[in-house]
Amino acid sequence: MLPMAIDSRSAKNIATLHPQLQPLAEKLIERALEAGINAKVIGALRTYAEQDEIYAQGRTKPGKVVTKARAGQSIHNFGLAFDVGVFSKDGKTYIGESPDYKALGCLGKELGLAWGGDWKFVDEPHFEYRHGKSIAQLQAAVAKNKDVLA
Repeated sequence: MLPMAIDSRSAKNIATLHPQLQPLAEKLIERALEAGINAKVIGALRTYAEQDEIYAQGRTKPGKVVTKARAGQSIHNFGLAFDVGVFSKDGKTYIGESPDYKALGCLGKELGLAWGGDWKFVDEPHFEYRHGKSIAQLQAAVAKNKDVLA
């Protein structure tokens, strides 16, 4: 049986997102649960150090390449992206490959989110806020300690 509310892990990750993205992430998880998909937000805001660690995977560290973005080049670094995982109905087992990711992609796009499943470098768990800013503009806002979407 699926939970009826957003789980604590998702809530904690959603809280790290930009305030304009938080309600969309919540809505995506709620709609997924209503559709019978046990989805959780498994990643959101990343520090530059965390991004560098992920970037090293498949390059200088074992594993497969999961990102093309170095620190400061990922939308995650600005709280404008999150990753969703699909889990078993009991919530104990992460499911890395499932047709449910395509269903989540449709739900996210209905909310106006960009979905990584549509990209050449496919990243089905990834969703991001359509913000219309370049990475340089986001970096400049952070450097000036301003809201990245202002």
